[in-house]
Parts: sequence; structure tokens; C-alpha cells
Amino acid sequence: MKVLKRITFLITALTLMFCISAFVMSAEKKDDKTVIKRGVQINGENVSGMKKKEATVAVKDAVKNKTNIKVKIKVGANTCETRLVDLGYEWSNVDIVDDALEYGKVGSPITRYVNNAQLRNGGKNFSIDMKLNVKKMKKKFKKAVEPYELPVLNAELKATGHGFKILKEDDGYEVDQKKSTNDFANYINKKWDGKSDINFTATTKVTKPKYTVKDCMKVSNKPMGSFTTSVSGGEINKTRNKNIKLDGYTIYPGEQFSCNDHLAPWTEDNGWYNAGTIVGSKVEDSLGGGICQVASTLYNALLRAEIKVVKRFPHSLSVGYVDFAADAALAGDYKDLVFENNTDAPIYLQSHFDGVSLTFNIYGHDTRKKWHRVEYVSELIKTIPVKKEVVKDPTKPVGFVEVEEGHVGRVAKLWKITYEHGKQVSKELLHESKYKMVPTKTIKGTGKNVKETTAEGKKKNEATSAEH
Repeated sequence: MKVLKRITFLITALTLMFCISAFVMSAEKKDDKTVIKRGVQINGENVSGMKKKEATVAVKDAVKNKTNIKVKIKVGANTCETRLVDLGYEWSNVDIVDDALEYGKVGSPITRYVNNAQLRNGGKNFSIDMKLNVKKMKKKFKKAVEPYELPVLNAELKATGHGFKILKEDDGYEVDQKKSTNDFANYINKKWDGKSDINFTATTKVTKPKYTVKDCMKVSNKPMGSFTTSVSGGEINKTRNKNIKLDGYTIYPGEQFSCNDHLAPWTEDNGWYNAGTIVGSKVEDSLGGGICQVASTLYNALLRAEIKVVKRFPHSLSVGYVDFAADAALAGDYKDLVFENNTDAPIYLQSHFDGVSLTFNIYGHDTRKKWHRVEYVSELIKTIPVKKEVVKDPTKPVGFVEVEEGHVGRVAKLWKITYEHGKQVSKELLHESKYKMVPTKTIKGTGKNVKETTAEGKKKNEATSAEH
């Protein structure tokens, strides 16, 4: 009897499954596999009858609305405004459209029967899941709030003509990144309603200045090192002399100062004028011409103050305003004068230009003994005489003659000699500088009925390598 009941139950179950399967298969014959079934919603929006591309557009619009929510982060007295999308808030269930498209069409017959029954009786809503990518958020949060922090102000020196005025230091504040990002993540994940604009206050901490009035008071009114070069006047050097400028900087212990960082770019918008510069093997007009004399004068003042020079480059051709091997060239981003404050107090860089001479003074806390003295000696070790060349130019007409004066080549060394109590105690080779020889060229035209051409394109290409 029990066996008969079991057989009867099994037959009934199989019959039911067969009927369900037949029903589902019959219904699926009518389904369009490329569209979403009736009764399906995504994020509460009806997507019935939509194809995948249409539904994807609808979902992305909904995601955009969620991620474009405004975020205001209060940083001390300032407010940073951004959006959730810019803080790592992301759409996590990116397969939601595929799930909606397959609903009621995939799985076992029973699963499909149940899913289709749900669609007929109330529908199915797929929720868009959003998640805060904490790792991304921490990086983006830091980048967003940093401009709104209050930088600390070290005490600063200002020359007045009657000694120095010291500008007092002041505290700053910065965002406590660890606490603020943890609090922000906790707010988004546990407290935020998922739709309102966000107002969040970052935790800040006070930052103290490293250098104070006390440090600046160590600086003497007597320069640690000075140097002067002569500047040519006259109308021909009028624009060149407008480029002679670099003044009024306080450099703190351990800090490096790059001339290029403070002077470039060499553009009209940055206040530079056209004047003579070394371009390749020639002297031509270029923006910023003359600034190399500024760098060379400063370099010699630094040497006499015995401030650490990190980078210095010679000119490709020798110059006349300083001794051989005592020059410092600036060019593009590959020739720079960089020095480092290797003293125990701030140093102040001051220049004075009266149209005839340029002077640099380096002020600081001079701890050298009174009997200590340094001297710098240039030694010319090789001279390369100018050669002569004749260049035939088919772009110039017959009878055209032009002479381009050459430059003597030189090799020189710069020595540092140290004296104590008037006696020489050391002689140190600082560097050896090589200046190339440029031949004097006589250019003769060989072309017939040829219009003279210009080399503007070439000049533009060479301008990037101009030594100012």
C-alpha cells in the first residue's frame, strides 16, 4: 500500500513538472530574447520591452544622478565643493541589465515558472547598488581638500634699505587625512540617506612654522658674500637690461633654490624681452636675453658666501662679464643654477642694478671665523684659435658675401683657495669648463636669380636651446 502511494506521488510530481515545463516552454516561444519581459523594473523605473542598449542608457542616467550628488567639505574656514563621483563613489552591480534581460528566461523550469509568476503578480525590481571605493576615496579626498588647507608661514626677511624687517611666522592647519577619510566613509556607508546633498566637516590639525622670528634674527646686516659685474648700457642693451631681475628671496636651511623655477617660462607674458642670447654657435635675440649675467653674478656671490652650489653649467661660448669657468648659464630646462642653504639660519638673496653694474648680496648667519678667507682663481689652460671657413650658399645670389665672426675656444679651471690667518691652507679644483671654438664663416652666394630667404623656422627651433 505504501509503495503504491509513493508511486502515485512520484507520478503526480512528474506530471506537474512536465506540465510546468510545457507551460514555460510554450510561454518562452512567445518571448523575445532581445527585450526585457513585462513587469521588470530597474531602480523603480519600468524597463519592460526595452532592449539591452536602451536599458543600459536608462541605468547609466540613474547612476549619474546618484554619483553627481554635491559634496561640501568644510576645511577650517574654507569649503571644498566636489561630487560623489569625484570621491570614489561607484556603481558596483554592473551586470544588472543582463540580469533584468534574463529574468524569467533562464534557470530550471520551476525557477522560470516562479519568476514569471512574480512578473504577472507584482513585478520584479532590480536595485542599482552603489559602493564607496575607500582606497580611491582616500586619494581623491586628499587631492580635493589640500588646496583649502591653510599653509604655515615661516618668518620671512624683507630688506628695507635700513637693515631687515622680519615678517612674523604664523600657524597653519592641515586636514587629518586618516580620521577625516574614515569618518567620511562611515557617514556614507551608515548615516547618509543615499539621495541628499552631503555636508561634511573635515578634522584639521594645527601646523607649526619651522622657522621663527628668532631664527631670522640671526641674520646679519653684513653680507656673507657679494659680487658685482659691469653691465653695458646704451640703446642697444635697453631691452637686455630690462631682463636683469632676481631679488628678495628668503631661503631656509636645507632648502634648495632653482633659478629656472623662479624665472621660467621665457615668454612675453612672463615679462621677458628679446635680447642677445647664445643660440647654438651664434648670438641672436631671444626672450630673456641677459639673465645669464644675473645667474653668473649670483653664482660668484654664492661662492664667496660659501653656500652649497648643487648645479651649475658653463656657457657653450665664453662670456666677458666674469672670468673663464666662473660663469653660470641658464637654458631651457637642462641648464640651471641651483643652490642649497647649508647654514643654520635663513639666507636672503638681494640684488641691486643701477644700469651700469649688477651686484648680488647674500645675507645670513655667518659662522666663519674672522681669520677665514676664500679666493677664487680662474686658470686658462687651453686656447683654441678661430679657424676660417668659406661656405657656398645656393640660396643666395651670386655676388652675395656675408661674414659671421667666430669665437675663440677655451678650456679653463676654477680654483677655490682658502686662507686662515692670512696663510693658504687649501687649494680645491671646483670644475673645468670648456667653451667651443666657432670658426669665422665667409658666406658666398652661388645661386642665380634667387630671392633671399630667411631662416625663421630654424630660429624657432633653436630658441628652445638659447643660453640667456
